[in-house]
Amino acid sequence: MMTGVTLCKPRKESKVSMEYIVNGSQAREIDRCSIQEIGIPSMVLMEKAAMSVASCIMAQADKKKDHILVVCGTGNNGGDGVAAARMLRDAGYIVSVLVLGQEEHCSEEMKQQISIARHLGVSVFWDNLTGETTFTETSFSEYSIIVDAIFGIGLSRDVTGVIADYINAINRSAADVLAVDIPSGISADTGAVLGTAVKATITVTFGHNKRGLVLYPGTEYAGQVVVTDIGFPEMVTERVMKQSQTFTYTKEDISVYFPNRKKRSNKGSYGRVVVIAGSKDMSGACYLSGEAAYRMGCGLVHIVTAQENAEVIRIKLPEAIVTGWSENVTGEQEADITAAIHKAAAVVIGPGLGQEAGAERLLDLVLQEAKKLPELPVVIDADGLNLLAKKRLYSTLGRQYVLTPHLREMSRLSGKSVQEIADDMTSAVMGQQAGATIVLKDARTLVSDGDWLYINLSGNSALSTGGSGDVLSGMIGGLLAQGCTQRTAATLAVYMHGLTADQYCESAPPHCMLARDILEMIPKIGGNS
Repeated sequence: MMTGVTLCKPRKESKVSMEYIVNGSQAREIDRCSIQEIGIPSMVLMEKAAMSVASCIMAQADKKKDHILVVCGTGNNGGDGVAAARMLRDAGYIVSVLVLGQEEHCSEEMKQQISIARHLGVSVFWDNLTGETTFTETSFSEYSIIVDAIFGIGLSRDVTGVIADYINAINRSAADVLAVDIPSGISADTGAVLGTAVKATITVTFGHNKRGLVLYPGTEYAGQVVVTDIGFPEMVTERVMKQSQTFTYTKEDISVYFPNRKKRSNKGSYGRVVVIAGSKDMSGACYLSGEAAYRMGCGLVHIVTAQENAEVIRIKLPEAIVTGWSENVTGEQEADITAAIHKAAAVVIGPGLGQEAGAERLLDLVLQEAKKLPELPVVIDADGLNLLAKKRLYSTLGRQYVLTPHLREMSRLSGKSVQEIADDMTSAVMGQQAGATIVLKDARTLVSDGDWLYINLSGNSALSTGGSGDVLSGMIGGLLAQGCTQRTAATLAVYMHGLTADQYCESAPPHCMLARDILEMIPKIGGNS
């Protein structure tokens, strides 16, 4: 039996390993260009894909004990499966093929693979989907490994009828399941379940990771995802992805994108962050955001908070400058805060701010002064977003802004329901037309300014704790103050924020993590000297 998580190893990464994640149309275009424009034969790519599938199975399957069934559709995904079955049989494994559909409807490559398999004695069963079959659900009990090669990345309709019955039968079986490229029934674009879908132990995907394999719920159906190189030329990928880049980070990217420290420098070399946060009795939010900015390397943090919090913050974070504001925000206080904004390299507003008149006036002040300072990056989080939603200003904020909503805050900002946003987070995060960078926080956080998309693969449920978002806002602000672009600051902070949880959970259970633990983990996950 396959063991799932130890089945095979992902490919080795290069030093600079920002990775592309493709949607269905991009994957098909890379395939088309490689075949039709570059001249790589389709059967060559298919053979390489099949070998990667067969190799993963060979890494763990027992030749004497395991019985393998490859369930195929009539397209090229099925061709990959038939070719893998032939390779497994040639290596001495016990393997059979079940094709769902009629032979005359098979793609040309699939017909060639069937012909080769027959000549080599591979057992091939057929269900022509008209009710005539010698294969029943009880037959699945004979197999310890099932390979899903029914549908590939081109599926756009709901799976129904006999094929849906087969998928459900695969899911009810006790076998380990390996999906070819993507689990059948999962949208390659959104990760949505199209009617029903195969729940795989492992997915071997070709060339590049797919959106549908990393977005929910698709990621829960994919199991362990292994990305294999089958020979797509890099120049083709770069050309296809140039128009709409979707990417993620790996640990090696921290040293590439994190700001460098200068040997001859002072606190002024690394920027000042103004954190406007914390209503009365909400001192924790501004403390967490402020310390996070410091932990990311900014030179100075100036916290603007309710005057009731001022003494607490001076004790908790003595490194910070602290300015208090009263409920009505006096003219003198407004002048002081305005002066602080004009000295800032980045502003963070919103954590624990509340939505009273004083908080609203502070947001108005930031928006007003930001118009005068178009190069000043501004992060709006939490209550700042709720106030922004009331003002209906979401669609007007341009490229100097970074907004960090969770799904419910995004619902208030955009006017869409939480379910609509959850069902298609990509469209939601890329739908703000004025150019602001949106950090849409969820189990799979997405970041975009409408021209590109970052999908975060770090982090876990340990981050589902009060104050976690406050820390993230400060992390983004700390990077912005050091000169990072909105794109780099938002994506790198999100990635590192997730890594703190991953590292924490190496030695403690996720339910124990507190927001202040994130602060303590930041120095342990890297940066630049």
